[in-house]
Amino acid sequence: MTEELEAELAELQKVAEWKQQKKAKSAKYRQGLRAAVDRVVVLEELAGRGS
Repeated sequence: MTEELEAELAELQKVAEWKQQKKAKSAKYRQGLRAAVDRVVVLEELAGRGS
């Protein structure tokens, strides 16, 4: 493999790793957001029953 190809591969690997990390962070954020929304629904139901 030439030095140019090795440099290109290294750069592409960095980009791929960054995108994978971003994807994982986004999934974690969405999971937390869904949990918060679910909790709000539960609390609203409980508040409605108590009235």
